[in-house]
Amino acid sequence: MAIESVRTIVRPDERVLWSGSPEPRAYVFRGSWVTIPFSILWAAFVVFWEVSVIANGASPLFVLWGVPFLLIGAYITVGRFILARREAARTEYIVTDRRIVIRTGAFSTRTIEMPLANLPSTELDERRDGLGSISFGPTGPYRSFLGPGWPGARSLSPAFEAIPNARRVFELINDARAQALAPSASK
Repeated sequence: MAIESVRTIVRPDERVLWSGSPEPRAYVFRGSWVTIPFSILWAAFVVFWEVSVIANGASPLFVLWGVPFLLIGAYITVGRFILARREAARTEYIVTDRRIVIRTGAFSTRTIEMPLANLPSTELDERRDGLGSISFGPTGPYRSFLGPGWPGARSLSPAFEAIPNARRVFELINDARAQALAPSASK
């Protein structure tokens, strides 16, 4: 989703203040590093189970029993990162003088629009290097712990995730929101 898609989202009466995409590596590896050892342990145990069952000549039922767990193990150790990489490449964030737009999705496109005048509270989560995330509204309690690809890991609210110069974008959004509210405040 390059500049061409920005033109298709922006209305003629809007002005783009900022547009960007997540930094792919940070987007893929967002969340807790604790989940990586867990996923490796899960996958190792499942492989051990399957090898043991097959080596001991157990019934086909026991062999089949482990297959869904093998698939889950493959997803949580490798697949979730591939999926997150695809989603990062297809994610675009836009701030106009009227609204926030998020376009994302690994396989289908999901578009979220939020008018600046009705924007919920914003939260900045910034690293030392300036990379960070901006959440619009409350975040889920396990979002930062679980990371991408885990059930329940999606934020309760939309977010610009893993963006460079996050503080600058955060301040730009707050300034734009103040400007959007200014005419209505004088009424």
